[in-house]
Amino acid sequence: MSNYGLFMAAKQRSEAPIAKPILDAINRVWPNRMVEMGYDLLEESYFHELYPKLHRKFSRIQGASLRYEREAEEQGHDFRDDDSDGSCLPMDDQTYSYHLFFLCPDDERFRYETDEEADEVDPDVEELISGEGFIGCVVGVSLLAPFAVIALNNFHEYQDGSHSCPELEVCALDKNGERLTAEEFFRSQVGEEGMRLLYQLCDQAAQVLESHAITILSQQEQRQTLPWLRAGQQVLRGGGPLTVKEALFFAEL
Repeated sequence: MSNYGLFMAAKQRSEAPIAKPILDAINRVWPNRMVEMGYDLLEESYFHELYPKLHRKFSRIQGASLRYEREAEEQGHDFRDDDSDGSCLPMDDQTYSYHLFFLCPDDERFRYETDEEADEVDPDVEELISGEGFIGCVVGVSLLAPFAVIALNNFHEYQDGSHSCPELEVCALDKNGERLTAEEFFRSQVGEEGMRLLYQLCDQAAQVLESHAITILSQQEQRQTLPWLRAGQQVLRGGGPLTVKEALFFAEL
């Protein structure tokens, strides 16, 4: 196929109509065409009944660990070992429209040493806190409608008990400051065999979701725009028209 043919094929794919189940769900959730957190939507969500089953199945994926969770309205939970008391570590005061799981393979190649700067006590003394990083996949399950996104990302734990909070997208740059895709970045970290294991873990997570009638949005579906929707003032997002992903997966102050 010519370069033009490839361009037109990509253009046609990008302009494909939004699937009816996705469109119906968005119109049901946002009948007034305004995206803003509705606490009744969160409290009455289908997700609460499914959560124990999802948590149990994610925890039992062979060769992987459920390392972290973040609830929609509560603080992040840290699952470091089987004896974890499930206590919360303070993260932020945002409310999310989705529940987030972070899964990582148990293989050592998906762990690495890291550090972060400590809170300044003496501005003339730079103190670093050692930590450990984990490469895996994030699973975001919308509380608004039974849809999910799965992506590659990383997670950091530090010796002072703090940790990072993985998001649904990773922001990675090459040595020239150019943006890298998650696949490009993590392939440089774990190689082709490591990527195979990561994709396998993503597939296992997808099977868990699909067994409970939760649809995984493809990247193309996530990027489809919804120009008739508007975002409320407290919704955290970038510019441009709202996308399917932003309508179902967002944070609000």
